[in-house]
Amino acid sequence: MTTRGNLNYFSSPDFLRFDVKSGVLRSRGGTRMIAVNEDFLRGFVSACEHETGPAAALVLRRCGEFFGQRLARRFEAELGQFAGISLRDRKMAEFDILVRDLWSGCGLGRLTVDWDKGSHGFLPIALADSPMQDIGPSGHTGDDMFAGILCGFFAGFCDAEMRSVQTGDLRLGDREGTTFIVATFEVAKRIEGMRANRQSHSEIVAALCG
Repeated sequence: MTTRGNLNYFSSPDFLRFDVKSGVLRSRGGTRMIAVNEDFLRGFVSACEHETGPAAALVLRRCGEFFGQRLARRFEAELGQFAGISLRDRKMAEFDILVRDLWSGCGLGRLTVDWDKGSHGFLPIALADSPMQDIGPSGHTGDDMFAGILCGFFAGFCDAEMRSVQTGDLRLGDREGTTFIVATFEVAKRIEGMRANRQSHSEIVAALCG
């Protein structure tokens, strides 16, 4: 049965199911889930920093990319099975709602994607309430985990390899909040150069569209 109109799959109260007998938490599609708290995330980051030193930021990004890739595959498979329609056959407006529902429903924050910029070869993204917003290696404020997650996730729906560059950080006082741009490697290099010159998220977006 097609349930194409149901676009709150992940935020629905029925999404999570706890099997008391086995002690396992699953989504209603059967995916095994795990819930982690802030203390766990802080401990994870601390362990990465202890074991890898200055490479911790890169390790967190790589972990994020792996998680993002798996998240994209599960997102597509589970929704397709539930709704009886391929995610890639949905309208763009529906895809946007479902992506935002996935992020908020799974406790990953509130995601806003400017899909219109996709025609220019990049996607500007704003992330609010990230669970990693106040957690990171000492002396480093970048949200490396979520930069990786966004890269891994959106690369699953693109025809080219992608890279995510953080272009703003709420903790550093950026008025536009915590922002990223997902783009091809070539465009990402341009973005990194503009960030090195202290250009803001909106200035970078305008330059890439120019």
